[in-house]
Amino acid sequence: MRTKRHLTVLALVLGLVCLLAEAAAAKGPIRLVEAGGVNFPERALVLSLPEKKRLTEERLTIRENGVIVPDFSLTPVGDGKGASAGVVLLIDASKSMAGAPIRNAMAAARAFAAQRRPSQRLAVLAYNADTQTVLPFTSDHDEIEDALGGTPKIAYFTRMYEAIDEAISLIKQENLSPGSIVLLSDGQEVGSLSSPAAAIAKARDAHIRVFSVGLRSRYYKAETLRALAASTGGRYREASSPKALRAIYSELGSQLAREYRLRYESSAAKGQRVRVAIRIEGVRGLVVSGYNTPPLAPTTGEPFHPSLASRVWQSPLTLLVIGLGTAALLAFAVVLMVRRRPSGLRRRLGQFVSVHPSDGSARDDGLTSRVLTGAERSLESTRVWTRIKDALLLADIGMPAVHVVAWTVAGTLLVSWLLAMVTAPPLAIGGLAVPLAVRAFVLKKIHRKQAQFAEQLPDNLQVLSSALRAGHSFVGALSVVVDDASEPSQSEFRRVVADEQLGVSLEDALEVVVVRMDNRDLKQVSLVAALQRQTGGNMAEVLDRVAETLRERAELRAMVKTLTAQGRMSRWVVSALPVVLLLVISALNPAYVAPLFTQTGGRIALGVAAGMVIAGSLAIKRIVDIKL
Repeated sequence: MRTKRHLTVLALVLGLVCLLAEAAAAKGPIRLVEAGGVNFPERALVLSLPEKKRLTEERLTIRENGVIVPDFSLTPVGDGKGASAGVVLLIDASKSMAGAPIRNAMAAARAFAAQRRPSQRLAVLAYNADTQTVLPFTSDHDEIEDALGGTPKIAYFTRMYEAIDEAISLIKQENLSPGSIVLLSDGQEVGSLSSPAAAIAKARDAHIRVFSVGLRSRYYKAETLRALAASTGGRYREASSPKALRAIYSELGSQLAREYRLRYESSAAKGQRVRVAIRIEGVRGLVVSGYNTPPLAPTTGEPFHPSLASRVWQSPLTLLVIGLGTAALLAFAVVLMVRRRPSGLRRRLGQFVSVHPSDGSARDDGLTSRVLTGAERSLESTRVWTRIKDALLLADIGMPAVHVVAWTVAGTLLVSWLLAMVTAPPLAIGGLAVPLAVRAFVLKKIHRKQAQFAEQLPDNLQVLSSALRAGHSFVGALSVVVDDASEPSQSEFRRVVADEQLGVSLEDALEVVVVRMDNRDLKQVSLVAALQRQTGGNMAEVLDRVAETLRERAELRAMVKTLTAQGRMSRWVVSALPVVLLLVISALNPAYVAPLFTQTGGRIALGVAAGMVIAGSLAIKRIVDIKL
């Protein structure tokens, strides 16, 4: 019997100890955190008391680094004076909260609202895949009761960090100080695009406290909620069941309702650490906090930023360009020194066929001219160089071929360097667009000249036919065409007449023009000339038929060109759009496209995309290029 009494007494003592410990924990310490809305040297602090107690300025003593602050103001938070205080309730509305948990959460929100001061503003947000505004900021009691009477919509995902961002933005938009967030979560965060570190940083920058409440579940993780509260000056609570939420929220509401806003002007200098100590009359101990004053303004002027010229000369790409240019000049110099000089016979014959002065004045030119001349002589024997010179001659470009190539190489290097400096270094390959553009320009001029020749050919054949009827020979009739024709027909037919006078057969002379002008219709004139020379006949009538056929084919070509115009335009748009977008995005946000050049998967994707663009462009070209 004595043993039972001893056990009963022991149980009562233990129960009393637990109750006292719980009461002490409920009271908690006096807390001092920084509030926003002011700029140094003004200071704003929030003083949280463990129990309801009326404070006055006479009961407080504030010291900064041991120096008493003489003037300060002390106002209860939410009394309607000064800056408005606000609280955002963030409630988890994911699928795991369906049923009793969400109903208990809304009941807890009503209990929190019942403890607030009348002028303290309250907002409620529910979060899952999206953040729902259950109640915007308001201090109207009836509006709060109506909004908290229902339950928010339940959905999948728990994007908690986006909800915290939304709550911070809402507090900053309303310019509330102090601002607080009461966060409820029953499980781990799922689906957020943000991170805990980003959410903590935003809350600390805005001087907003996060009071986190964890509802135990099988997915429950308390570490993140503890970190959010501890890093922002808030507190963490844990509920073992949904029914325990009401008591926790009621206690939080009471705590936030008995806070005081403390404001004063600091006398501390900039660039130092300040220790703030507050003594409250009738309360043991000191409330201690600290902060760093803004740094001193630099006296040496603005931070050093290298100039554009400095960055250009220190760029690795500039060093590479200079190295390549120096190596090329040395190579040309070596070639000029070791190459064989032309023989005396070749030099004497050159006096009759060369367009350069024969008095040797060219040898007195500068080093650049001699290097370019030597390079051109070294390339004369190659088939590619011959085609380049013929193309430039056909396009009526007066600049020497070696000069065109030199300027193209210089432009390629310049554009590559600019792309590497302005965008990303891998995009320097875009400089290869310069030789492609030069080639496209030359081919465009050649095609325009050939198109003009083809357009003039029917009229020229009509003149040739009339001259034959007037009694002229074929060569004489061609001379009449030369006198009346426009360019480029005049130059081409004059070449035929000159070759025929030098002994070249008329068919061979016309064949040269056929190749130069890429005109198969002129081939028929060559055949007519050969038949007339070998067998005779009424050549004028045949030429009239040929001219009539050419006009009909020209009309058909014009119609086909009109019908395929949209296809040709689509080809250029589809081909250029990916390249232009890549260049624009690289210039605006290089980090966004950096994985395409720095990662293996990105390089593969870029290569596949380039191949598909080129293949698509060639396919469209084959479709719309109809030969007649």
